[in-house]
Amino acid sequence: MIGSQIHSLFCSKIFEWNETNRDADFFKILVYTIAPITILGLIGNGTIFWFLCCRIKRTKYTVYVLNLAIADFTVLFSFNVFFVFSFIMQDKFAFNDIFYLVLDILGIFGYNTSFFILTAISVERCLGAFYPICYHFNRPKRLSTILCALLWVLSCVVTGMEYFTCWSYTDIFDDPAYRMYLTTSIFLTIVFLLFSPTMVLCSVSMFIKIRRNSRPSSQTRLYLIIVITVILFLFFALPFRLMCLFIYWYPTAEIEWFVFHCSVFLHLINSSVDPFVYFLVGRRRPRETLYKVLYRSCKDQEEEPVPKNLSNEQEES
Repeated sequence: MIGSQIHSLFCSKIFEWNETNRDADFFKILVYTIAPITILGLIGNGTIFWFLCCRIKRTKYTVYVLNLAIADFTVLFSFNVFFVFSFIMQDKFAFNDIFYLVLDILGIFGYNTSFFILTAISVERCLGAFYPICYHFNRPKRLSTILCALLWVLSCVVTGMEYFTCWSYTDIFDDPAYRMYLTTSIFLTIVFLLFSPTMVLCSVSMFIKIRRNSRPSSQTRLYLIIVITVILFLFFALPFRLMCLFIYWYPTAEIEWFVFHCSVFLHLINSSVDPFVYFLVGRRRPRETLYKVLYRSCKDQEEEPVPKNLSNEQEES
């Protein structure tokens, strides 16, 4: 079944597909190649999490960055646990399907959450750039926290619907199951068509804003980080969602699994590179500490010296 093959992204039976040995060997090479990148991504997202929780004062922007780092960490964590137990320690431990099912759900959950949060960042910064006065006086103080919490809930609902109907369905020709499957496919498509164009439109608007701003500032740096992050998402993570939607709408179509595997690995790369975008854009001089670089990247106010010691106060400004 197509559904069981899709489910095998994080499933221990991944090599039971009807594939040639060459395809299986190539898949193994891809997995071993991508593993070091995802480990670096885990370290990078963990570093972001630690700095934003323990060293840098919480702001409306860092709340989004923190939640995005958690979502990316979730994706990378699920893959690396799968990699360790399925490829490295496969002869030493035996796990039932529940273990891999949890990893599978975590991977989809992290993907959906990062998609929603990245859209929210783009929309809020776009509003702040083009309507600064209205945005400043009408924005609720806890909007970032509340919105992120709602997006995690939305991601949980979307992931549950997607996984238990489209991702791991058993018999699409069973009438009740197929009706639920079709309803979920329509819902996922609507969500995709609502969030993706919004993200792209806001990012293009911020890019135009950057091009028109002749004087560099901390806000320009912030817009640049968001634009680069969105571009990376569109090129590396969006193909995975497009492949899934294609499979959901055409479940009986012949799928080139090599293309699907590549979309999965591109998605993992996207989850790994975001922390390095913050470090590269925020860096101004060689040998700067990560603390200063990350602080500069997360500022959304006018340029000011980086303080030597920031308060650990975890309130939004």
